[in-house]
Amino acid sequence: MKLNPKFLTHETKGEHITVSTTGTDFNGLIRSNPTAAFIIEALKTDTTESAIVDKLLAKYDVDRTTAEKDVADIIGKLRDIGAVINE
Repeated sequence: MKLNPKFLTHETKGEHITVSTTGTDFNGLIRSNPTAAFIIEALKTDTTESAIVDKLLAKYDVDRTTAEKDVADIIGKLRDIGAVINE
């Protein structure tokens, strides 16, 4: 899975924003907290939920159960708006 190329990311002044371009059903932008931004950045290359959880554990002081739930929740929300695709 990876971030749909029709969604672009931008970071400015510590704020991470993801926006949809033409050709998507989602019209708007997503403002992300640092955890969500980290997950979205990880999705820029083809990856798995498990790999993202491992990266999250390496970067943040969090237990595996919490990391797995956070990753699943964020990816689920991104899938709902078409921002994550399977390749």
